Amino acid sequence: MEHQRLRNSNRSFRPGRVATGTLALLAAVLSVTVPPLATVRGQTPLAKTPPGPPTVADNVQPGASDPIPNLDQPENLARDRYVDRQRATLEMWRLRTQSRQAVQDAARDADPEVAERAAWILKQWRSASLPGVAKGPAELLLDRGSPSALASVLEQGAFDAVLVAVEESAGTIEFDQIKQRVVTLLSQRYPYYCDKAYAQGTEADLLRLLDAVAIDRNVAAACRDLKRYLGIAPDESSGGADPLPSAASLWSPAEREICLALFAMLRGDVEASIDHARQTGDPVLLRIARMLGDRWQEIADRAFELADTAATHEERVEANAWGLAATSHTGDQARFDLAKSRLTAPEPGESEMVWNIRWRALAMHGSVDQAIDVMAAVDRAAAAKVACAASRYRRAEQLCGFPLDRIDSDLDDWISDAYTDQANLPTGSIAPSMERLYALARLLVNTGDTRHAWQIYRRLTPRQVIVSPYGASLREQTLVELDLINRFDWMMDVAAAPGENAVTQRTQAIVARALNTEFDAFRKVLDRIKLVRPAADFRDRFRITFQLFRGKPPEPFDDPEDYQALLDSLLHDEQIKRSGGRTYQVEQVSLDLDIIDMLVRQGQVDLAEQGLEVLTRADELDALITAAETKTQQGDHRAATRLWQRVADRSAQYTAANALITVDHGLSYAKSVVGSWILAKRAGHRQIADQLESRLRLMLTSPSMGFRKELADHLREVGQHELAAEVLRDLIVLASFGGEDSPDFFRVAVTYVGVIDDLKETNPDALDALQISADDAVKWSDLAVLGILKTTMYHDTAFISVPLSVRKTFLQQAIETGDESLARQAIAEIESFDPLNIDYGERMLPELRKAGLQPLADSAFDRLVDRGLEHVNRFPGDATALNNLAWTAAMNQRRLDEALGLSERAVMLEPDSVIFRDTLAEVLHLLGRTDQALAIESACLLDEPDQWHLHQQIEKYQQLLRQ
Repeated sequence: MEHQRLRNSNRSFRPGRVATGTLALLAAVLSVTVPPLATVRGQTPLAKTPPGPPTVADNVQPGASDPIPNLDQPENLARDRYVDRQRATLEMWRLRTQSRQAVQDAARDADPEVAERAAWILKQWRSASLPGVAKGPAELLLDRGSPSALASVLEQGAFDAVLVAVEESAGTIEFDQIKQRVVTLLSQRYPYYCDKAYAQGTEADLLRLLDAVAIDRNVAAACRDLKRYLGIAPDESSGGADPLPSAASLWSPAEREICLALFAMLRGDVEASIDHARQTGDPVLLRIARMLGDRWQEIADRAFELADTAATHEERVEANAWGLAATSHTGDQARFDLAKSRLTAPEPGESEMVWNIRWRALAMHGSVDQAIDVMAAVDRAAAAKVACAASRYRRAEQLCGFPLDRIDSDLDDWISDAYTDQANLPTGSIAPSMERLYALARLLVNTGDTRHAWQIYRRLTPRQVIVSPYGASLREQTLVELDLINRFDWMMDVAAAPGENAVTQRTQAIVARALNTEFDAFRKVLDRIKLVRPAADFRDRFRITFQLFRGKPPEPFDDPEDYQALLDSLLHDEQIKRSGGRTYQVEQVSLDLDIIDMLVRQGQVDLAEQGLEVLTRADELDALITAAETKTQQGDHRAATRLWQRVADRSAQYTAANALITVDHGLSYAKSVVGSWILAKRAGHRQIADQLESRLRLMLTSPSMGFRKELADHLREVGQHELAAEVLRDLIVLASFGGEDSPDFFRVAVTYVGVIDDLKETNPDALDALQISADDAVKWSDLAVLGILKTTMYHDTAFISVPLSVRKTFLQQAIETGDESLARQAIAEIESFDPLNIDYGERMLPELRKAGLQPLADSAFDRLVDRGLEHVNRFPGDATALNNLAWTAAMNQRRLDEALGLSERAVMLEPDSVIFRDTLAEVLHLLGRTDQALAIESACLLDEPDQWHLHQQIEKYQQLLRQ
C-alpha cells in the first residue's frame, strides 16, 4: 500500500522516498538482464520488463499522463506527478542529444530529487548504459566503475555508447582514467572489435571513439589510418595534412607538434616534418626527422655546433658521435677526421655511458682499431672479445695478457691466479683476470685451439663462486659464454657435473634459451625422463633432455618405445595437490608446443601429431593455430577451415573471469583471419578473399604498434610479403619516433629490409606497385645501425657484426645495379670491419664477378686469401679457417692449387668432418679429378645420409663422369 500511495502522491522531499524512487527506476531500466534491486520493506517490486530496451509503457499506463514536452528543460524532472517525473527521467536518459544540457543543469538543482534523478542519468551515460546496450552480465553492469563494465559494452560493438561514456566523464576526476581504460581495451581486443564494426557497419563509430580517446600519438596514428581505410581524405584547406584527433586538444603543445611531425613524415612531407620537429624544441626528435629525410648536412652542422657549445661532457661526446655519423654520409673527410679524433681521446672519470658512446660510434663507422683502443683503456677483456669478432687476433692476444706461446706451460697457473684474485673480491663481483680468461678462451676457439679453450671453460665451473650482484655463479657465467660461441656440446657437459642431483633454475633457464625452447618445456621433460630411465642418474637425465631439445638423438634413448613412454608420461602427468589440509592426486596434461617441436626434431612425427591432437581437442589456442597452419600447408582446405574457425571462436572468448587479463592484443584472432584469407585465395573465392583482406586491413589500423609488428611478422612467415611490406613501410616511421608501445626500431628495420629482399626474389614488380624503392633496403639498414648506439639490448660484438651486415647490403645493392663505385666502397668497409670475412668472399664475390666487375672481385679475393694464408701460418691448427679459405677459392674458382693444400690440411686435422671432406671433394673436382671427388663424397654420404647437399654433389659428379 505504501508503494501505491507513493506512485499517486505529489512530490515528497523526504530523502528516504527519493532514494526509493530512484532505485526502483534503476531496477526497471536494468531489468533486461538484472533482477530488481531490493525494495524498501513493505513495497511491492516493480515487474520485470520484457526483453529489449525499456519503454514508457513499461512503467506508465497509457493515457495516464500528458506528453513530455521540451526535453531541454530541467523542470521536467520536477513535475508534480510522480509518474511524469519517472517518464521524464527515462525520456531524458534515452534522448541524450536533446536533453544533455538540461540534465547537466538539473544535477546542480537545489531540489534533491531532481538532482538525484539527473545524477542517475549522468551515471548511466558515463558507464555507457544506453537503450539496447546494457546486456552484459549483471555483475558487470552494476559495477560501472570497473574496467569490466566498459569492456562488456565494447564486446557488443556499441562504440557509440562508449563514446557517450567518455564524453559525459569530461570534467570529472575519472575522465583520464576512463580514456586510458578504453584505449587499453581497444589495444588488447582491437581485431575483434574491428570485426564487430565491419559486420555492423559501424566503422565510423569506432573512428569517433578513437578520436575522443586519443591519449597519445599511437592512438592518433590509428585515427589517421582508420580515416584512410574509410576513404576520408584530409581537408583540402590543410594542404593534405592529416589533422590531429579531437582529444589532442588536451595534449601539451610539444606532443601535438611531435604527432604532426610524425604525420608529415608518413605522407612524405619531409620539410613539414622537420618544421614541426623544430617547434617541439627537442633536438633528438629534430635529428630523427632529418635522418629520415636524408638531411645529413644539417645534422652534421648542428652536431659540430653542439660539440663546441654543449653544457655537459656527455652532450659533447654524443654530439661528436653524431657528427661522425653525419659526415660519413656527406663525405666531408676533414670533419669526419675531426669527430674521430675527438672520440678517440677519452677523459678521466667518464661514465660508462659516455665510454660506450665513444667506442661504439667509432666501431660502427669502420674505425675498429680505434674503438678497441678506447675500450681497452677501461675493459681489456671486453676489448679482446670485440677484437676477436673483428678478426684482430694478435690484438686480442695482447689484450688478454696471456702469451699464446706459453699456454702449454702456464695455463694452469693463469687459472689459479685468477681464482686467487676472485677470492679477494666481495661476493657478487668478478675479477678482471677471470674476465680475461673468458676472452682468452674465445680467442682460442676462434683460432682453432679447442683443447686449451675447453680446459679453461671446464675449470671455471664452481657453483659456489657468485660473480654477479643478482646471484649468478661462475658456472652460469661459463654457460652464458658457451652459448655466445654456440658450443652446445660443452654446455651439456658443464651444466650438470658428475655426482650432482640437481641444477639451479637459472642454469635451466640459460640452457633452455640456448636451445631455443621455453624453461617450462625443458623442466617438464627433465622431470619425466626419470620415469622412462629410472636407473639413470641426474646428470645422465639432464644430458638426455639436452640432446632431445638440441635435435640430436641421445645415445641411451634411441628406442621408439622410449619416445612413446615419454609422451605418455607427459599426457598423464600425476601431480600432488593440497587443499583445505587434504592431499590428493590429480592427472594433468604437461605437454606443450615446445615439446611437440622437440619430437619433430627427433623425427618422431607420428608422436608429435598425436600430442598435437590432444592439445587441439583441449582447445589449447597455440595448438589450434599450429594445427591450422599445418593443414593449410598440406592443402587440406576443409580441415584447415574448421580449425581456423575454432581459433577465431577460442580467441574471441571474453567473460567476466578473464576480463582483466591482458591478452595478445588480438594476434591469435587476426591469425585466424589471415589463415582463412589464404585459403580463400587458393580456392579462387575472390569475393570472400577480398572481404577477408578488407577485415585484415581494418585490424592493421590498431593503436597497438606491437600488434602491427607481430602481425607483419606473421604475414611474412606465411608468404604474404606485399601486405607485410605495406604495414612495415609505415611502422618503421612510427617506430622511429618512439613512444608508448613502440616496437624496437632496429628489429622493425631488419624485418622491413628482409621483406624487401623477399619481394626482390619472389615478386619484384610488387615493389613498384607499393612505391617502395630498391634503395630503401640500403637506407633502412644504415639507419638501423644508428638506432642501437645507446641501447643496452645487444652484446658488444653486435657493434661489429651489425654494421658489417649493413655493408654487405650495400655490396648487394651495388651488384644488382652494377655500381662499381658503391661496390668498391662497400668492399673497403667490409675489410675494415673484418679482414677475414669468409661469407662475403664465398657468396658475394662470385656474384660481383657475374655482374661484370671481375677485376674488382679478383683483387678483393686475392687480398682475402693472402690475409687468410697469413692467419693459418700464425695459427696452423685452425682447421675451420683452412677449410673456409679452400671453399672460398672453390666458389671463386681461383688459386685452386693453394686451395687443395689448405683443404688437405683441414681434413688431416679433423678427418671425421663431413663438411671438410666435402670441400676437398669440390676442390678435387675443379682440378679435374672428379673420380676422386666422387669417391670422397660417397664416403661422406655414409656418415650423413640425410644431407641433401651430398646427394646433389654425387649426382653432379656422376653426370660429369658419364659424359
